[in-house]
Amino acid sequence: MFLLSSFLCFLYLSTQVVASSLSKNDPISYANETKPNIILIFVDDMAYGDASCYGGNLIETKNIDRLADEGIKFNIAYSISPVCGPSRVGLLTGTYPGRYGVYWNPDMGGVKLPNERPILPVHLKKAGYKTAIVGKWNLDNPSWNPMPVETYFDHTANTMVWEGDYWPDESGQYHGVNDDKYGSTKTNNVWGPVSDGDIYLTDLLTQSACDYIEKNSDTPFFLYLSYNAPHSPLQGKLSHKKELRHIKSEALKLYASMLLAVDEGVGQVLDTLDKKGIKKDTVVIFLSDNGPAKTNFKGLPKEWPREELLGSTNGLRGHKGEYFEGGIRVPFIVSWPSNINLSETSNTPISSLDIYPTLSAIARIDLPNSEPFEGVNLLPLLMDKESKISRDHFFWAGGIIGKNTGAVLKDGWKLLINHKGNDFLFNLENDPYERINLIANYPNRVSSLKSVFYNTLETMPEPLTDRSKLK
Repeated sequence: MFLLSSFLCFLYLSTQVVASSLSKNDPISYANETKPNIILIFVDDMAYGDASCYGGNLIETKNIDRLADEGIKFNIAYSISPVCGPSRVGLLTGTYPGRYGVYWNPDMGGVKLPNERPILPVHLKKAGYKTAIVGKWNLDNPSWNPMPVETYFDHTANTMVWEGDYWPDESGQYHGVNDDKYGSTKTNNVWGPVSDGDIYLTDLLTQSACDYIEKNSDTPFFLYLSYNAPHSPLQGKLSHKKELRHIKSEALKLYASMLLAVDEGVGQVLDTLDKKGIKKDTVVIFLSDNGPAKTNFKGLPKEWPREELLGSTNGLRGHKGEYFEGGIRVPFIVSWPSNINLSETSNTPISSLDIYPTLSAIARIDLPNSEPFEGVNLLPLLMDKESKISRDHFFWAGGIIGKNTGAVLKDGWKLLINHKGNDFLFNLENDPYERINLIANYPNRVSSLKSVFYNTLETMPEPLTDRSKLK
């Protein structure tokens, strides 16, 4: 037992040395010595294949495509979780959410971020950035809330813990936005405006973001534009209906309207950067938190079909809540006109965990040394898409049952581990759509990948939420 414990301790320390070395800022200079502005656009439940530039045909996403035309589009990009809450913990801390006991959405009610590990906006303040959040926060719970969102950002606007109604009530309040409501009214199948003068929530978030850019264009800023769209409840804009008449499904038609509003918002942000003459020196990152949801949430009309996929994975297997590619592979675009070539495409696999070390390198600030970073600095790849990024493996863990569910991806081989024991092994290079389970064909590879999974998991605490108390 002593020898086994010693070996596991050595293995853990070794992995941390590797992770630390991979995430150090490379000494790369870029065109302008002035720190660039940074806009991180994080959307909610948008499928990998929804944007036109990713093969989507539900609607034309001309502004998301425009962003791709002005930068680099990653074809193989992963979120650190297939659900909302843990994906945000990973994004803003740059490490596995399980390191904080967060494995699934129920754990978000008790998440506490340690002071020694500053989240991304706090870290960027050290580099002289003004920081702002507009939209979905999801890293606290109003029932206890010892560290509200205002603790972490210089400026906040229209924040919500989880989700909000897209149309205001009679008093003008958006349920779930700027209040203590943990969620929306769960009212679906709404086309607005319901009353004259009502503003669609996604449009309101866009207005807040553009106002912030207008007022802070003379100093480096970090803007976290966190759209809750196209997450439920399904509420759309009447002005879109004519354009969406080709879509037969009512649920999908509403989803398309919500997605279209996001695309319009991206266009307005880019137009504002143009107007202020700062687009060339602004880094814009666009990605989704996880794959598309199915119509199995509360508040749907009884006559609507259940288990309908909202969005397109472009043929990838799975959806939100699953570790198949459709649940964790997401659209990921980076634009920085003064330093990134236009209309680039990269097939290098990357992760949402890479954003923290990459933005640290761009801001020319060292990473905190207190805790490990599993992400890597993508700046060399952004400057030259032929650059090689060294990464040992990708790791995911967490589920509604507990921590012993997840996946490992290494050298093109992906192992999915299920608490029920029905595991999967895929060779993504030969089978990107995960159709052929090779679990019985390669026992040695399965054993090796399981060792990576469980050795990593052993270094993490138990979930914050007692799973025995969940219904």
